[in-house]
Amino acid sequence: MQRCLVILSQLDQTEVLLGMAAQALTRIRGMQRIDVLAAREPPEQILGRIGFSDTQAQTLRAQQREWADALHTRFQQWLAQEYGTPADRLGKVEVNWLDPEITVDRIIAGYGKDADLLILGFPDNRDSAQKHVATRAAIFESGRPVLFVPPFWEQTSGNRMFMAWKDTPACRRAFFAARSFVGAAEAVEVAVSATDPLPLDILPGVTLTQQPVVESHNAGQTLLDMAGTFRADMLVIGGYQHNMLYSRLMGSATDYILANPRVPVLLQH
Repeated sequence: MQRCLVILSQLDQTEVLLGMAAQALTRIRGMQRIDVLAAREPPEQILGRIGFSDTQAQTLRAQQREWADALHTRFQQWLAQEYGTPADRLGKVEVNWLDPEITVDRIIAGYGKDADLLILGFPDNRDSAQKHVATRAAIFESGRPVLFVPPFWEQTSGNRMFMAWKDTPACRRAFFAARSFVGAAEAVEVAVSATDPLPLDILPGVTLTQQPVVESHNAGQTLLDMAGTFRADMLVIGGYQHNMLYSRLMGSATDYILANPRVPVLLQH
């Protein structure tokens, strides 16, 4: 991994997401660049393609500009505190600010697919409909691992990793992406079921503990409880599948975990 993309949404989550990116820069070998994106929504995304006036469009653009400017102020404050003056940063770290007016599909095509890791806040009921679409697109369409960070998270992440194994292509990709974090972890525990043993090739050379999963009616709560018992500071899951059978078995667990932010979650579709 060389580049992470932080996608901002809520003002009060800015420092948490940027702090996670700074951690990734120091913990992941080869990570060299942070791009920070505050995507301003075009009026037609908010109001639809037809039926709004120029005055409405100007008002919405002004609101989006105000939102991006507020985020940029927080970003500048964080950047100076974390890395010092521009002269201090010269040749040491590359952090870029991006605030284009852009559609969801262009966010993923123009920025997401060029990143090695996407960092987002958990889905938030304050987010606009388009920002929820962007979150879904980051999972399904970017082809990149996504790290969701709880809004209250102020500690390190990746020292104690709890990984939920399911023998699916998505989970294999998530475990492969997690290798970048595993190398710096102090302890790794993997939840496995009796019918889905962990293959020997998935985490070669990693010392880990396997923890059997007890079947329950709420798999998401079970995984969160197991991660809590382990005192995990990162949970790795395989993410969504469009397959209906898989959704009944695991998709609902992913939805539940994303709706109950307790610990940073790394997933990949």
